[in-house]
Amino acid sequence: MRLGTVIGRITLTQQESVYSGSRLVVVQPLSREQFAGAAMQPLAKGSSVIAIDQLGANVGTIVGFTEGAEASQPFKEDAPVDAYIACLVDRILYQPPR
Repeated sequence: MRLGTVIGRITLTQQESVYSGSRLVVVQPLSREQFAGAAMQPLAKGSSVIAIDQLGANVGTIVGFTEGAEASQPFKEDAPVDAYIACLVDRILYQPPR
């Protein structure tokens, strides 16, 4: 699982039936500096992921997300999913090694 910040939402004109009741969000993975409390940096090219959200994450929310085969595990049928929002993060307590 990785942590990231929701930076946008995606609207679909047509969707797979397995997406019913869910939405797609754009997630920017957190960097080491952001774990230590630094502000959000401009997007690095290709660093954002599209994740399916069933928890109601809003823009600015820090989320835990899984990728790959683990992302499709919550679905009963085959799902074309690359990333899945697994949790909403309340706070991060991180103390980098010295």
